[in-house]
Amino acid sequence: ANTNTPTRAKLTNWYITGFHQIFGHIYDSIGFPDGLLRDLVIARIVYPKSKLATVAYLNQYLGIESSIDPMYRFLDTLDKNELTKIAFDFVSQKNKGVALIFYDVTTLYFESNDEDDLRKKGFSKDHKNELPQIVIGLFVDKDGYPFDFDFYEGSMFEGHTFPLAIKALVTKYQFKDLVVVADAGMLSEKNINFLETENLNYIVGARLKGLSEKIKKPIFLHNFTQIPFFDTTYKIKIESGEIRNKRLIIDYSQTRAKKDNHNREKLIKKLEEKINSRKPLVKKSKYLILENQGTIAGIDTKKAELDKRHDGLKGYWTNLKLKSKNKNKPLQIIDQYHNLWKVEKAFRMSKSDLQERPIFHRKLERIRGHLLICFCSLLVMKETERILAPTEISLVKTIQILGKIGQGEVILGKLKTTIDSELGDEAKTIYRQILGH
Repeated sequence: ANTNTPTRAKLTNWYITGFHQIFGHIYDSIGFPDGLLRDLVIARIVYPKSKLATVAYLNQYLGIESSIDPMYRFLDTLDKNELTKIAFDFVSQKNKGVALIFYDVTTLYFESNDEDDLRKKGFSKDHKNELPQIVIGLFVDKDGYPFDFDFYEGSMFEGHTFPLAIKALVTKYQFKDLVVVADAGMLSEKNINFLETENLNYIVGARLKGLSEKIKKPIFLHNFTQIPFFDTTYKIKIESGEIRNKRLIIDYSQTRAKKDNHNREKLIKKLEEKINSRKPLVKKSKYLILENQGTIAGIDTKKAELDKRHDGLKGYWTNLKLKSKNKNKPLQIIDQYHNLWKVEKAFRMSKSDLQERPIFHRKLERIRGHLLICFCSLLVMKETERILAPTEISLVKTIQILGKIGQGEVILGKLKTTIDSELGDEAKTIYRQILGH
């Protein structure tokens, strides 16, 4: 009998190739530069960890030799103007120009309690007020594609970032006709004045409760079932002394009215329960009547009744004139405003998928470098999502599938050969959709 055991094949040097083949292809199609940035952006999408962990991951799983010091030095050399310009060119040629831009801010905090000039303690959207942070303003187009961003010291109020960011953007890209969309938090009277002075169009959320009773009276009398929109123009005086028109559009939704009513009743019920059980109360609630010494006298039902008038109403300020040929009708304005959620989605995407917080970097260049990698990754992810949309394969699923596609060396006796992973059906779909084969 033959006692020779068959020689077993050995698989060595196996690395993932799927990520670079797919995400690398999309990265290249955007026009970002080749080299280490490409590797870091891909690593950020598939393995969003610290730079040290990224180095280990690149070496171990992707077969890319890298070490931490050169990587940090590289981060410091990244040129924000160059990369955002590439992003802007890509986004504008996709749409034959960018005419409608959305701006919103978020905060990033630091796992370090030492403050410096940029990372000041401020109001955090993550409810982590005790940690130093920076404020990031992100610009996206009407499809939610990020094309530029800026960052500010953490103690800066978000509304104050607005004129700085818009001015920098307009100077950089020389826009002709631009409509800026932002939420009510951005738009103080000063900021609207700024947009008017710069001759920019805007659509912004209006804070109804903050409007004067004189403006609100006709809104409350308006019959929304017969005419679904309240649409009136007011004259405003801008800093130069010029008089301009400002349009207020209000719409009403029954679903929103039910929600507003439900939230208020829930709040009042909670307050009543606390008063009755003599539990300590946060005395800042708008529905509490306080006596001189700050003791609670009861619930302010009159205030609740006044608030009830606002139920279901949502307001928008704009300087876009109603034109013939059905241009700038109330519904169009409102629809454009509602695209603002795409910036919020971009932030959510970058916070959850890219784990953009917290940052451990201390130097300004480092922070900028980190944000640039996140920004480029965000654009690559957005474009991947768009191309894969017809296949219904999500980004998360794509990362899982591509992580199983690789290449290795097989040694069988004296024979040495390279083998590639077999592609499953979903992988074939991804490759076909993105690479066209």
